[in-house]
Amino acid sequence: MSPVTLHGRFRARLGTTPRGRLTERRITLACRMMEHGEERLDVVARAGGPGTTTNPRTRLRRRTGLTPGGYRRRSTPTR
Repeated sequence: MSPVTLHGRFRARLGTTPRGRLTERRITLACRMMEHGEERLDVVARAGGPGTTTNPRTRLRRRTGLTPGGYRRRSTPTR
């Protein structure tokens, strides 16, 4: 199967490209890690793929409208 055919079929079934799906999964993982107490964005970035903090920071802000610190504050229960 050619890459063009793969992308077309992938998009038809899932509504996104393989790269878009992978990015979404990485951001979901980053959110879960932060919700469960991971403070360091470099640890989150390494666990979710390419290890720079720029990508998760940018993608998280695009998805949630929050910085990583803002996301942590929002998702941490008050005690």
